[in-house]
Amino acid sequence: MPIRWRLTLWYTGILLAVLVVLGSAVYFLLERSLTAEIDRYLEAKANEVVKSTKVVGTLPFFLRQVVLPDVEVFAAPDVYLQVVALKGEIAVRSKNLGNYSLPVDEKAVQEMLKKGTAFQTFSVGEEKFKMILKPLIVDREIVGFLQVARPLQSLTLALGRLRSILVFGGFTSVLLALALGWFMSGKALSPIGHLTREARAIGEHRAFHSRVKYVGPRDELGELAFTFNQMLENLEEAYRLLEESLQSQKRFVADASHELRTPLTSIQGNVDFLLQLSHEGPELQKEALQDISSETKRLSRLVKDLLTLARADTGLSLNLQEMELLPLLEEVTRQARFLAENHHFRVEIEEARGMVLKADGDYFKQLLFIFLDNAFKYTPPGKSVSFIVKGQGDKVEILFADEGPGIPPEDLPHIFDRFYRAGKARSGGGTGLGLAIARWIAAEHGAEISVESKVGQGSIFKISFPICWDYKFPTVSH
Repeated sequence: MPIRWRLTLWYTGILLAVLVVLGSAVYFLLERSLTAEIDRYLEAKANEVVKSTKVVGTLPFFLRQVVLPDVEVFAAPDVYLQVVALKGEIAVRSKNLGNYSLPVDEKAVQEMLKKGTAFQTFSVGEEKFKMILKPLIVDREIVGFLQVARPLQSLTLALGRLRSILVFGGFTSVLLALALGWFMSGKALSPIGHLTREARAIGEHRAFHSRVKYVGPRDELGELAFTFNQMLENLEEAYRLLEESLQSQKRFVADASHELRTPLTSIQGNVDFLLQLSHEGPELQKEALQDISSETKRLSRLVKDLLTLARADTGLSLNLQEMELLPLLEEVTRQARFLAENHHFRVEIEEARGMVLKADGDYFKQLLFIFLDNAFKYTPPGKSVSFIVKGQGDKVEILFADEGPGIPPEDLPHIFDRFYRAGKARSGGGTGLGLAIARWIAAEHGAEISVESKVGQGSIFKISFPICWDYKFPTVSH
């Protein structure tokens, strides 16, 4: 069932329930009020008659003379009076009763004797009457009782008119509620219909750059439109990132294919060359084998780097543990001296003493070796390469400075891209993936990388790591 019909039926059902409860309450309250008014009227008239009734003589009651005032003095023609002895004999009755007598009910008489007053309802034909019974007392002795009756025709007519009004009014109100509920629910839901049509159009055309238009207050519908536009904005951003990811993947596959084809072509060429040199001297064969070995090592590094990046792309998380920084740096320094060869290697790491950081030992050392390897690779022999550690508040900075050719300003934003090499001066035998791997390792350690470079003067790479100050060094027992 459409929500418009459901809202309309809910409105109408609630209104119908309210009308039923309210109408029933009004009907029963009015019935009780009118019935109580009749009871008060009958009791007042009975009291007046009792006060005005006199018993004359000393003979037994049924032989005594009962002086009853004229009925016309006390009541209208629709009020009937009757005096009855305790044994049931009718002593006196009003003239408007004609040949009829008011009924005497034994239960009503017993109730009157106990409580002093009793009410009784009876019917004559199709007409109902309400009657009150009051005792007649002479010398503190009940000698009979008075009956005062009145027809309930006025009460029945009033309640019948009220029922008709309530039924007709309720039926009319329900019809009006249906019409108004249908109209108001349509007005209330029209903005939702508008949002639905715009959302459908955006979805069909994949126009995630579009936004739904809403003119109105910042109510629930306004919040819905605002939330929907936020979702479209997020979808647009996700779609853009997906497109960029697909493009990067395509470039990555193309670059990887190119990088893999080069060493494989070289290896194949050298193998063919060796086959042709089967009768030549061993020196040419040795050179060809050395080329094959070099290209194989390069191919192995490339596959290793590709595997590392593939693991990074699948969400690999490093196992970070608290460890002292200085021993890691000393180990890296010892191994890096084998790369220095003809370079002046300047090391300043004593400031790292006592510092502790959360790191994955293997990947942390790989990160440092990537920058040291680049520094030695692009620095001419005889020039300096610096490896310096500085404390900066709650962080520690590790600097790699070289005196190489530098990086042009237009290349700086791209040096961490995969397979990117900055300029001819920095095109070496690397895979073009080292800095991309370094950026991922640094991000996993919560570190930041920055670079400063001047063409012809060299480059400075700086990595900033957070320090763990609450680390407690293990105690050594002697």
